[in-house]
Amino acid sequence: MVEFTETYQPERRGDQSKAGKGNKKRVMMSDALALALNEEADGILDKDGKPTKKLRVIADKLVSMAVEGDIQAIKEVADRTEGKARQALEVSGRDGGPLAATFVFNPVGPDNESN
Repeated sequence: MVEFTETYQPERRGDQSKAGKGNKKRVMMSDALALALNEEADGILDKDGKPTKKLRVIADKLVSMAVEGDIQAIKEVADRTEGKARQALEVSGRDGGPLAATFVFNPVGPDNESN
């Protein structure tokens, strides 16, 4: 897990020289959210009397909602802890028939050298 500090500069993901404006805005928003979620929540203390981070407050609320039976909260907790369920994908050929495949065998050896 990344430790955030007041001087934290989020790591850039991927090759930023190829990033389009949309990707740059997405990264900037992610970075801003990460910094905001790491801030202390106003007036909320943990069981030891220490200030609580906003991210922890949100996580606690989500878990409480799931425990109370909120289906959307239960789904979110499951997705975050177990991973999202895979979506089934069926691949078929024309009109639902079998998929046609062609294989080309090009042997390479002493008699058939490749250039």
